[in-house]
Amino acid sequence: MPDIIKTWPSFVAPQKVANIFRAKWARFYFSLGRGRPKQEISRIWYTYRGRILGSIPIERIVRNDGSLPKLRSLSDRESEWQFKHDIWVAVCLPPMTRLKERIYHEGFRGWRYFDFGNYRKTVGAKVRI
Repeated sequence: MPDIIKTWPSFVAPQKVANIFRAKWARFYFSLGRGRPKQEISRIWYTYRGRILGSIPIERIVRNDGSLPKLRSLSDRESEWQFKHDIWVAVCLPPMTRLKERIYHEGFRGWRYFDFGNYRKTVGAKVRI
């Protein structure tokens, strides 16, 4: 089963990203946009400021019909940012697995299908662009 890769927003402070990857919430929710992936996917990999940080397993993919729980911040407050109606969302199970080796990947918008095993063998994975 293929995976996908997304870019974590670079405006988020590195320490906050590290805290998110360590969080032990019951579920994580990630926007996939208006289109449902055409292939079954099992994990989401994340790139942040040119480096792949790690991945998280996907439990299921759902369309937001308004029944998703309200997103909360690390400080357990309701987030200002919520999913729009009809957006596809990946519901993921913790833990996020941090990648210890340095593998690089440029940032981009949206998401892409991704095969980590093959990608890590490429020149782009070894050299920060």
